Amino acid sequence: MRLTILLPLGVSLLFGCATTEPLATYFMLTGTGATAKPAKPPPPAAAVRVYVRRVQVPAYLNRTNLASMHGDQIRYSPTGLWALPLDQTISLGIASNLNRLGISAAGFQPAFSVPTHTYDVAVHITHFEGHESGDVLLTGSWQVLGPGGGVVASKSLAIRRAGWTFGNDAQLVASLSSSITELSDQIARALR
Repeated sequence: MRLTILLPLGVSLLFGCATTEPLATYFMLTGTGATAKPAKPPPPAAAVRVYVRRVQVPAYLNRTNLASMHGDQIRYSPTGLWALPLDQTISLGIASNLNRLGISAAGFQPAFSVPTHTYDVAVHITHFEGHESGDVLLTGSWQVLGPGGGVVASKSLAIRRAGWTFGNDAQLVASLSSSITELSDQIARALR
């Protein structure tokens, strides 16, 4: 009698506790658009011309979840995550795009020392998220610093992409990647 009661109860608890939550998806920024070419092999450390410093991001973006704005509230994706910290992801994305454009570059990686280089690129991000309206926004500023630390070029930026479906993480990352490609194009023009 006890077994006939405990067995179904145990099976119910076992299956009732099993979750079917979606698995996390990890994202990196990739080159998109007209300037995207097959990636060249990374340059040797001695050949690096440009070093993209650690990107400054606001505190609300300093987490692994993708962020979007819903009204005046921030929504963090429960399953869309950056594969690396966002400051490192953006730095490496810009460096990768510069390499595709023929400018040898390296991005911030905390486990590695800064390679010998000629120019520094400093990027300050103020917005890097999707909005419920369907817009994806990248705002901030960047500077190219010369060998003595003087500013060679600088620019404020506001890049907007339309057509994002709220909650579609892969589409959001594609739009953000496109925005980073445009930012990289701006930096490349200043370095030529």
